[in-house]
Amino acid sequence: MSKSSDLHFEYACGCLIVRATGRGLVDRKEASAKAIAAASKAQPVKAVLVDMRTIAGSYTFMDRYQLGEVVARYLAHLPIAALVLEKQADPRRIGQIVANNRGAKVEVFTNPTDAERWLKKYRTAPEESSASRDGQPSEFIKL
Repeated sequence: MSKSSDLHFEYACGCLIVRATGRGLVDRKEASAKAIAAASKAQPVKAVLVDMRTIAGSYTFMDRYQLGEVVARYLAHLPIAALVLEKQADPRRIGQIVANNRGAKVEVFTNPTDAERWLKKYRTAPEESSASRDGQPSEFIKL
């Protein structure tokens, strides 16, 4: 966990789920993007999903624009998606457009099922050690 950014990192089946629990992701964009990039390199992953649903408050146009810029700067090497509440979503998707125009592969979801479906496209098979005692693979992290 990164206390300065209020980020919680969960690795699952070759993917990284980042849960933002405070405004650090929005208020300290560059530091947060660097922390996510470092986590994605510390344990290599094929995709990153950032769950922003618990971030309080709203985002300005510039917040969204700058988030798109830092995502492209530090995370363009990975497919990345954001899961937000409907009220947090920008219908113009300015952050996504900024990131994509700079070479990043970014998606934005308001539906957890759609976000999980997107993440599952990138997952790797669970290792034998993650199988349950009855021989069935452990369940992929629910959003």
